[in-house]
Amino acid sequence: MAAMKTPGQTRVAVMIDGSYFNRVSTFYKFEHEVGRRLSLSGLMDFIRIAAADMEDVPRNRCRVVEAHYFRGRYTLRDLEDRAQTANFVVESLRNDRVFDQILAVSNITPHFTRIDTNSEPPKEQGIDVWLALEAFDLAVSDRTDVVALVAGDGDFVPLVKKINAIGKRALVVAWGMKSDQGTQVRYSGPLAAAAAYFLDMADLIDNPDEDEQRALVDQLFVDN
Repeated sequence: MAAMKTPGQTRVAVMIDGSYFNRVSTFYKFEHEVGRRLSLSGLMDFIRIAAADMEDVPRNRCRVVEAHYFRGRYTLRDLEDRAQTANFVVESLRNDRVFDQILAVSNITPHFTRIDTNSEPPKEQGIDVWLALEAFDLAVSDRTDVVALVAGDGDFVPLVKKINAIGKRALVVAWGMKSDQGTQVRYSGPLAAAAAYFLDMADLIDNPDEDEQRALVDQLFVDN
């Protein structure tokens, strides 16, 4: 059922490229002075507040009506084939279960596809297409006003242009950063340019310009 629209309210749908989010989160944990992983619930609230400010509506009139997470996953057989230690499979399944619980608590709908282990290196199968189809369906069926895309891949440029063309607003949420060790996270310049709104998250996190923004940045990370 579509989220009901009331005057002065902005509905936001958050679409997360899981592999991209994981790269960013891992960067902050191991390559950045913050030394913590990203919080999905904290990111959702950060996006909601940013969307409200960009849409020029009161923050209490802006809400995340849907959130979706897309990523490839290994099957149990794939994990068994790749196991190099005795507890590899058990730990992998446990980590997956813990993450599923995080998604559930954050009210994020998961979308998983099987990782293609016949390629080298293994790669996700069709996950970007799935994300794009779900995002466009949300926009064209008038279930959202702003589609927030947590991604950096230039392949999403046509999606962003389509969303903007039908009168909705595409908000790209992305990071561009490089560690002293050479580890990088990037986003496509054309993707950022095509968006109705763009959040340069690396700059916002490293250079908060006021106490309120510093508090919001702190909430972007988990405590452990």
